[in-house]
Amino acid sequence: MTIDALCEAVWGDNPFGYENSLMAHIRRIREKIEKNPSQPVSLVTVKGLGYKLMVEGK
Repeated sequence: MTIDALCEAVWGDNPFGYENSLMAHIRRIREKIEKNPSQPVSLVTVKGLGYKLMVEGK
């Protein structure tokens, strides 16, 4: 999912400038779902694009 798409889904039509807020929210989600949030395996960053949710067994 692209950063722009995530920001638009959360903050609406003018999502510009919310990238840092999105990164903070992603970090909090990782702290809840990852064993080691600094080395995520479930919610991974796709450089230059956004984020990808990896589901075990799929």
